[in-house]
This record gives sequence, structure tokens and C-alpha cells, in this order.
Amino acid sequence: MIETYYFTALLLSVLGTLIFICRWRNDTNIYFSSLFIMIPINNLAFYLLSTSTEYNEALLANNLTIFTANFLSLFVMMIIVSMCTEKISKLFSFAMFLASFIMSGFTLTIGKNDLYYKDVKFEIVDGVVRLTKEYGPVHSVFYALIILHALIGFGAIVYCFKNNIGVSYKSLSFFMTVELISLLSYFTSKITGASLSLFPAECLFLQIVFLFIMEQTSLYNISQVQAASLIDKGENGFLSISKKNNFLGCNNTAQKFFPDLAKLRVDKKFIDETNEYSIISILHGFVEDFKEKCTDDCEENGHNHENDVVQEHNHEHNHEHNQEKKRNRKHDKKAASHVDEHILERDGRIYKILVEHLMYQNKVKGYQVSIIDETKERKYTKLLQQYNQRLEHEVAQKTSHIQEIQDKMVLGIADIVENRDSSTGGHIKRTSVVVKMLIDEMIKDNMEGLDAEFCKYVIKAAPMHDLGKIAVDDAVLRKPGRFTDEEFAKMKTHAAKGAEIVHKVLADVEEPRFQIIAENVAHYHHERWDGSGYPEGIKGEAIPLEARIMAIADVYDALVSKRCYKDSMSFEQAFNIIEEGMGTQFDEKLNKYFLAARKKLENYYTEAGEGRA
Repeated sequence: MIETYYFTALLLSVLGTLIFICRWRNDTNIYFSSLFIMIPINNLAFYLLSTSTEYNEALLANNLTIFTANFLSLFVMMIIVSMCTEKISKLFSFAMFLASFIMSGFTLTIGKNDLYYKDVKFEIVDGVVRLTKEYGPVHSVFYALIILHALIGFGAIVYCFKNNIGVSYKSLSFFMTVELISLLSYFTSKITGASLSLFPAECLFLQIVFLFIMEQTSLYNISQVQAASLIDKGENGFLSISKKNNFLGCNNTAQKFFPDLAKLRVDKKFIDETNEYSIISILHGFVEDFKEKCTDDCEENGHNHENDVVQEHNHEHNHEHNQEKKRNRKHDKKAASHVDEHILERDGRIYKILVEHLMYQNKVKGYQVSIIDETKERKYTKLLQQYNQRLEHEVAQKTSHIQEIQDKMVLGIADIVENRDSSTGGHIKRTSVVVKMLIDEMIKDNMEGLDAEFCKYVIKAAPMHDLGKIAVDDAVLRKPGRFTDEEFAKMKTHAAKGAEIVHKVLADVEEPRFQIIAENVAHYHHERWDGSGYPEGIKGEAIPLEARIMAIADVYDALVSKRCYKDSMSFEQAFNIIEEGMGTQFDEKLNKYFLAARKKLENYYTEAGEGRA
């Protein structure tokens, strides 16, 4: 009956390990693999013990159960710690494994000294093998090690529970159950001295629980699940190359994209010397470019340098060696962030090629090339860009057309105003030309604070400077002579009225900056530098620059043009009056631009002959 129990436990444990092998993945925790290998060995040892017929055979099987129990306890603890903490210290792992190996070593001394067992008696009672043992001091250490493993496991579970490491409560409860049952089953049989051990059954329970946990945790590891899913779907191609430029392999998708890759043999040079236009040569070129960029980065950061100094002492050499190792680690860590991207068009398809370092345990082991077919995306993007460009062109045309209509409307209003004022024929056109000439000189001189948009807007706004005259009574506007004080007061209202009209005409249909400049030109072009102008009486820099420019153009045209109440003035006289007004009526800083434009102004008025008697 007992033999049947142990034999059944052995068969079931082998079946559990076979299931584990079928479910095994590359990212499976190494301690899972160790546990599932050790459990059948443990159950085999119990079966061999139950079928032993003499002392040495039974003692050997017994020692094997102790050996496997020691490591099973270790592997259970390491699985729990690795899953319940962010990272296992290498020193901790080394210490735990060293302690288990030392303890296992003492099993070899059983029967040779009194360290583990002081005495062992072999007997078969009613067909059941029984070993009666008198424990030595090392056996107590074995107990202590088993308890230590359990305490560390419990501690990791509590830590995970408090810090929300990312393990489900279900898995934590299973971990806790495993630890409790392990302790109870092991120590119960030791204390009661029962001839039948519950440990093989407990090992089967371990297999069932850890198969479930392994399946669950593989889903919790999002990055690995996504990577595996991406490769399985076969949407992207991958190939790897060693640091020595040897081909390491590629997936089926890469071969589907580029059939020539199927001709390559693993561990052969990744290069096609027969054809520089082959896909292998092209990909090789991408990798070489990537190497050069990484080498340049290393040199810039001081990673590559020659040591021409001969080391005189060993400790100095060791220090330099350690420093070099630290630099290499930093370099490898930085290398992981390097990615080169290329676009490759081949056989009517468009591929995005990504070249990066192939990392293993935070060290650069070679180069990985990812191949992504972006044909659909690129064609769609190109089509969308073409559509957007066509749409932008049509919008620009419509906008330009609307702008032309708007400009003509504004000029039409200005013409209506000018036709009402019989004394200012051609004034709008001429002042606009004068403003442009002054602006041109300011641009040549690179006047501070001047920009292309401002210049364009001032020239465009010039025809609007007298729009306010449309609100002035005809009796005043068309009077053939000088104004009385009352009439002049009415005439002066055209500046403020003009600003209101410009605001209403341009609001919501023009750029805000142009709207402001046009309003300023209409509102303040009769202000004087000394503050004696109208309508606000502001002075100096408080007068907007665009209005100061307009003021010079407006007065100059009035001086050299014939009006119903005066003849045209000579260019010399007009020039002297403008010169005298600099610093009182006009901004003195604009004088040099007026002087620079003088010849062009006189030529323009001479050739046009407009308004000149």
C-alpha cells in the first residue's frame, strides 16, 4: 500500500513536470524550472526508500530525500521572493544557495560520522521499511534552514502585500498556503515519526499551485506578453547580428519581407560581397552607420582614449582597470537608448528599419534590426498630405480672393471720400506711394523694431487714413477756401471718426495687428511730435510709429499739390518746411529717411504731374 502511494506520487509528479515543459516559455522564471525538475527526483527517492531491502540502499535513498527537500525549500522561497520583490540581490542569492549546498554536503557524511545522524537503524516491519534515526547537531541546522526559508518567504509576501508590487491577492494567498502546508507536512511526519511521509503529496500540491501561478504571472508581465504577441502575429520582422558582424538569425516575417535572408547561415558574416544593392548589403550598411554613430558618441563622452602611460604599480593598474569597467557599464547602459531609423522603399513596398543594440543582462551583445511594413500607413499619409496641400491651396486662393474684394471695397470707400472732397484729387494714391518710399528707406537702414509684416501693413493701411471724412458735412468738406474755426473743428473730427470706421470695416475679417495699425494711421496721423496736434493731443513716442510716418507723407503731399485754396509749392520750399518741422511737428528720427527718399519723391511727383500746376 505504501509503495503504491509513493509510486503514484512519482508518476503524477512526472506528469506535472511534463505539463510544465509543454507550458514552458523563454521568459519562465528559472526557479520554476528547478522546482519542477527537483520534485520528481524527490518522489523517486521516497519510492526507492519504500522498496529498499537492505541498509545501504535505504540510507542512500534517505539521503537523497534530504538533499531534494533542502533544495525544494530553497526554490519555493526564491520563487516567492523573486515575484514579491522588485529585485533579488545577487549577494542574497549567493548566500542562500551556498548555505543549501553546504547543508547538502553534510548528507554525504551520514553513516561516516555523528554530525547529521548519531545512529541509524534499518528494519522492515510488516513489509514496511523503517529507518530509526538519532539526530546529530547538523540536523538541527537543517531544521533552522528550512524555517529560515519559510520566514523569508512569509516576509516577502507581507512586503508585497504592503507595497502593491503587482502580484494578485490570489497569488499571494496561494504563496501563503504553500509555505504553511510545506512546514506542516514536513514537521508533522518528523514529530509523529509516521512511516508514511506526506511530503510527496505536498510536492504534487506544489506542482499544481505553481502551474496555476506560472500561467497567471505570464499574463501579468505586460511587456513580455506584448513582445510575444507581436512576434507570434508576425507583423514585424526581426533579425539579430553579433558584435563581430555574424548573422544570429531572423524570424519568418523578416524572410517573408526579404526572401534573400533565408539564404544566410547562422554565425556567418552578415554581408553580401557580390551585390552592393542586395537587401543584405543595404541592411549591413544601416548597421555599420549605427556602429559609427555609437563610436562617435563614445569618443565625445571620453569612453575611447589611449593610455600611453606605463603603469608602475599593480594597484594603479587595477584602479585603471576598475575605472574602465565602470566606463564600459555606463556605455552599455547608454547604448540601450540608441536607435537609428531608416525608410527603405523596395519592390513597391515601404519599410521602416530600426537599428538598435541587442542587449542581454544590461550588456551590449550585438545589434537588432526591426523591419516594419509601413506601406499602407505611408501611402495613406502621403494621400492625406496631398489632400491637405490641395485644400490649403484652395483656401489660400479663396482667402486671397476675399482679401482682394476687401481691399477693393476699402479703396472704393476711400475713392468715394476723395470724390466728395474736390480739393484732394489723387491724394490717397500719392500718399500711399510716399509711405512706401519712406518704408523702403527704413528697411534699407535696418531700423530697430521694424519687421516685414509691420512694413506691409503700414503701406496697406495708408489709403485708409482719411476714411473719416465720409462723416464730415459736405458744406465743410467741399468748401472752396479756408475753414473758419468752427468749420475746422468739424473737419478735425474725421480722425477719430476714421478710426471708428476702420474698426467696423476690418473687425473679424483682418489680422488683429493690421486692424490696429490701420486704426492708428487713421486716428493719429494729425498728431504732432510736440503734442499740439489732434484729436488726442498726444506727443513723442506715444504717437504710434505708423501714424508718424503717415503724417510726413500727408503733409508733404499737401505742400507740393495744388488745392482749390492754394497753388502747389516747390520741392525746395516743401523740403524746407518738413525739415523745420522735425522735432516739433514730426519725429526727428524719421528725418534721415525723408532725406534719403527726397530724390525719388521729387522724380515721382515730376513724372506723375498729379496735382501740380
